[in-house]
Amino acid sequence: MAILLENATVVTLNRSKPVLVAQQILIHDGAIAQMGRKIDTRLPITKRMDCSEMIVMPGLVNAHSHLTEILQKSFRDNARMEIWRSFRTTTEDLAKLTAKEIGIAAELACSEMLKIGVTAVVDHFSTRPGLTVEKMEAILGAFEKTGIRGMLVPSLRDQDSIRLATQPTKRRNTAAQTEPWKEEVLSVLAHLRRARTHSGIMLGPSSPMNCSDALLREVVQFAEQYDLGIHTHLLETRLQAWTARKIYRKTICAHLTEIGFLSSRLSTAHSIWLDENEMDLLASSGASAVHNPASNLKLGSGIAPVAKLKAHGINVALGTDGGDTSDSYSIFEQIRLAAYLSRVVTENPNGWITALDALKMGTANGAQAVPAWRGKIGKIKPGYRADLLILKPSLRLRPLRDIVSQLVFCEGGQSVDTVLVDGKIVVESGRLTGVDEKALIRRVEPISKKMYRLYTRIKKKPDRSRQTAHELYKKSFRAKGLPARLLL
Repeated sequence: MAILLENATVVTLNRSKPVLVAQQILIHDGAIAQMGRKIDTRLPITKRMDCSEMIVMPGLVNAHSHLTEILQKSFRDNARMEIWRSFRTTTEDLAKLTAKEIGIAAELACSEMLKIGVTAVVDHFSTRPGLTVEKMEAILGAFEKTGIRGMLVPSLRDQDSIRLATQPTKRRNTAAQTEPWKEEVLSVLAHLRRARTHSGIMLGPSSPMNCSDALLREVVQFAEQYDLGIHTHLLETRLQAWTARKIYRKTICAHLTEIGFLSSRLSTAHSIWLDENEMDLLASSGASAVHNPASNLKLGSGIAPVAKLKAHGINVALGTDGGDTSDSYSIFEQIRLAAYLSRVVTENPNGWITALDALKMGTANGAQAVPAWRGKIGKIKPGYRADLLILKPSLRLRPLRDIVSQLVFCEGGQSVDTVLVDGKIVVESGRLTGVDEKALIRRVEPISKKMYRLYTRIKKKPDRSRQTAHELYKKSFRAKGLPARLLL
């Protein structure tokens, strides 16, 4: 199947010529075959699309998310991450979501993303209780049905970081109990190979502190054996930074370097409470950082030092986190916030994140953070897969003068008209082609209502873990030696 986009204004992301006009783009077998003012069109064209007065740009990449959290969208406010997580996990425990319900939730999150321009997503998938093939395949099924390019990242853990930090005498005496995961992951890998899908799988330690060194080494060995990427949370909150010092008696990145966990396979979500030496270690390993500005702001976690990360040579991508922290799965929103927030924490304007930098963070940098996507998506370039957005400029983009700046500072997804993933049209004239939106919403609403009833009961009951988190935060605020970050 060959598709020809004609008369397009194309966002290339190149510094010298970030925008090209009057371009033709030939898409063949899911890839960009040619691009230019005049191209060889001897191939039989299946579909011609006139893109006059339209903007064509690379699809957005959501490099860190939790899709099933859409069921608890905006349930909570005024709670730090550890307290928020306690509410979320307890609600999930009581809800006992089935694989079918998990699949429906993921389908809704993927549908939301596609309609606002996200063509690729990393789902750091945790499910309670227990990781099963059936539940993981429900996520893969949502990727396939909606047409999004998905990366399933099953969350792994075998210890509790707060318990280790507060009960050091038990630290070395507690045998690690890891849920079985290797056979499940191998089964899903086999499923993906049979299906020949454009989605994939990575390994996802919940956070290094919630995993024993033995489990982290096992993850690295498994990833190398099967050529998989690794994704984890890293130093999202001040409490985590304080806890890490208690557990390892050194910086967490120094410890992870010692056990061989840092590498170019790795992407680290949040990465707020890093010091300069840790940034050097991440940079030298080739690991990527994933900035989640909306989530970090809502939970009061702090502001990631994006300008410093960039100056150290670290690839910085963007993520939305979950539906109950960012409250949406919009990467356009994260792009704008990333640019704005760099101006709050960086004194010299020469170090601020520019509009072009921010747009790259939401596209090419996101692809770079995922080994399986490097050199394949995130740019409009011959040989790359055709993950593209066609925008019909809305009133928010008018008057239109500087396309890159206005995409960053004005656009919110309202201009998205057509979306292609791997050369297939998944949104056309603003409508999903593979999903019945109204029917999907009807299926989701009862599940979310059930969870909200459970949550309203839970939040009224006193909980010792939430009180412990409050007390530990007070200690962490008094602790010295942690990097200075805003929103304390």
